[in-house]
Amino acid sequence: MPNKHAQVSLPPDEELKRLPPDEVLSPLIDDWARAGKRLAIVCDIDLDRFAEVNQRLGMAGGNAALVEAARRIKAQLPRESVMARIGGDEFGAVFAGLGFPQCHEVLERILLALAEPWEWRGLTANLGGSLGARLMDSTGPAPEIALRDAQHAAFFAKRAADGKVHYFDAPQAKADAQVVRQRQRIQEGLAQDEFFLEYQPKVDMRRGVVVGAEALIRWRHPERGLLQPIHFVPLLEDEMLAEQVGQWVIGTALRQLYDWREAGLRMSVSVNVSPLHMMRHDFVDRLTEQLAQYPKLGAGALELEILETTAISQFATVARFVEACRALGVAVAIDDFGTGYSSLTYLRQLPVSSVKIDQSFIREMLDSEPDRAIVQGILLLLKALGRTAVAEGVETPAHGEALLAMGCTLAQGYGIAKPMAADQMQRWVAGFERAPPWGRKEPPQGSQAAPAAPGSAPSAPPPQSSGV
Repeated sequence: MPNKHAQVSLPPDEELKRLPPDEVLSPLIDDWARAGKRLAIVCDIDLDRFAEVNQRLGMAGGNAALVEAARRIKAQLPRESVMARIGGDEFGAVFAGLGFPQCHEVLERILLALAEPWEWRGLTANLGGSLGARLMDSTGPAPEIALRDAQHAAFFAKRAADGKVHYFDAPQAKADAQVVRQRQRIQEGLAQDEFFLEYQPKVDMRRGVVVGAEALIRWRHPERGLLQPIHFVPLLEDEMLAEQVGQWVIGTALRQLYDWREAGLRMSVSVNVSPLHMMRHDFVDRLTEQLAQYPKLGAGALELEILETTAISQFATVARFVEACRALGVAVAIDDFGTGYSSLTYLRQLPVSSVKIDQSFIREMLDSEPDRAIVQGILLLLKALGRTAVAEGVETPAHGEALLAMGCTLAQGYGIAKPMAADQMQRWVAGFERAPPWGRKEPPQGSQAAPAAPGSAPSAPPPQSSGV
């Protein structure tokens, strides 16, 4: 019987041989079944950041790293086991005859062994890996299915990056598969022009002018109808998809800005940027390329918006992001201020252009003295720090009057205008500015009115808001 008492051992020139899953698993599974073993583990080990190792050490060093990784894995496996390299930087292994605690201990030893530094020709590299495992009994599943399940678990181990063994979870796998299908559908929707932007105006209530618009993504789904962001934005917790959607939104907003300028409508547009998109190493390079396509727009035409919770949790990254955007003439705003356990330190140190007060405070301020006090306190704080305030959630003229009395002039909300199609904006702006709800007054001493932005019309202040 093959592989019954000894681990399969490959000579150095065979360490890199790729074996199909059944070749790796079937001999041991058959042997295990005949021997009546109680438990088998199928595991998948995926080396982390192997591309970096390969790039740093070259092809010879990369091959040596694979041989060393295989040696370390095999050294931790019990005698009754089989393993092979089943992908570029991926290994599969099966071992049997142990109880679960002992099996788990073997898997943890593999991770610890791979985490040990490795030296090659005077250079040190990290061979750490992500490990997924599938428990098996006499009922199966088939070898290929077991390995696929282990690979699924390894994928989530890599994403978690917590250095722990991840076991296959069938209900979770079903839910994950559904998420994968939904994300694929979003990619298809982008390719088939099913997404579009609507724009919600932002106004200077004291001067009675429109200063910008917030870009809001929508999905015209062929089966489910018009979908609001709440139905698909949570699915964008994937770096590649977040980048694809984010790039599309910025590109579409810039193109619309250009079309409005050509038609004589000069204002800013603000776009929300997700943390995953913002933290990509090439975000600024890609933004530079997009801006270069519309050189006539000038500085101040585009504003990017980040959540307050992101600014607090990723302060150093956000600070670099804000400075890089400023160098490109792109302002950055903080959204939903007041919901993230606000830190005065981050607000003082981040050179953001404006801060949007969360709509939950604005909506309730007429009937709630605590909310009114919070809004008043935020406005005083922002004025002291030299930051421009924007009120979200203005639903009635009374909200606007109360905000104006507090010195806040910039606002948006359903009481001003609901999000609208791009081709409706020019007519709406003309109507609003002919008869603004709050009249047209000169800003008093020390008001929140902002100075004119480079590249904007004399009648319109710079961008003060953003969001998707």
